Amino acid sequence: MARKHFKLSKLTLFISLFLFGCILFLLPQTATSKLNFAFIDIFGYFLNMGSSATYYHAPQSASPDFVSRQDYNRLQTAYANLQEELSEQKRQLEKLSNVRLTEPDPSTGLVLAKVVNRKENEFIINRGSGDGLKAGQYVLGDNAVIGLVEQVSADISIVRLITSSACKIPVKISATDVNTYFNGTMQGNDKKEAVILNIPQKYKLKAGINVYASPKAGLLQSSRIVGRISKCAPGERNPVVWDITVEPAYEFNDITDVAVIVLKMPGQL
Repeated sequence: MARKHFKLSKLTLFISLFLFGCILFLLPQTATSKLNFAFIDIFGYFLNMGSSATYYHAPQSASPDFVSRQDYNRLQTAYANLQEELSEQKRQLEKLSNVRLTEPDPSTGLVLAKVVNRKENEFIINRGSGDGLKAGQYVLGDNAVIGLVEQVSADISIVRLITSSACKIPVKISATDVNTYFNGTMQGNDKKEAVILNIPQKYKLKAGINVYASPKAGLLQSSRIVGRISKCAPGERNPVVWDITVEPAYEFNDITDVAVIVLKMPGQL
C-alpha cells in the first residue's frame, strides 16, 4: 500500500504561523525574554562570526607619534570645548566693552564700566577715582562718545551725557563733498539731542553728515564719532548761521556697558 504524503497548504502554513505569532505576542515579557536569551545562547557563536571581523582592531603602531582612535576622539573633544570657551570669552569681552581700541597712541587706556543707574541725561557707573577716573574724561558707548565724566568718588562716577545742556564738547563736522571739517561746539538740549552753535551758512551742511568729538589734549587723542546731523536749518535768531541738531550715534537706553578713556602719563607707561 502506497504511503500517503502529507502536503501542507499555504493557507494552513499562514494560519499556523499567525497563531504562533499571536501566542508569542500574548506571552508575558519574562517568558519572551528567556526565549530571546536562549536563542542567543544557542546561536551566539554563529551570530558573532561576522561582527568579529567588523570590530577587528589593528595592533597599535610602535611610533611615538601614534595616537589611538580613543585618545584622538578625546583630544578632539577637549579641543572643541576649548574653542567654544575661547569664543564665549570673546563674546563676553565684546559685550562688556563694545569698544575696539583704535587709538594709535600707547598711552591711551580704557576703563570698562557697568551702568548701575541712569537719570535724565546722565549715567552712574561702577568705576571711580580708584580706577583712574577723573572729571572731564570722555566716555564711550558702542565705540562712540556719549558723554563726559562729571563727578567722581572712590568707586562710582557720574557721566553727563551729550544730550545734557551741562555737557559742552568741541566737535568737528565732516563735509566729505569738499573733503574738509568744520569746527564748532556742541551742547545738549536736555531732550534726546544736542545742538551745534554759530556755524556760518556759508558752509554747505545737511542732514546725515557725521559729527565727531575733536581731539583734546590730555583727554582725547583722536576724533571719535558722537552722532549725525538730524536737522540743519537757517537760524531763527541769527539768519546768517545754521541751527544744527545732532542725533546721538546710539540710543542711550540700549547702552549697559561703557568705557572711559584714560590717558596715562609718560611715567605710568
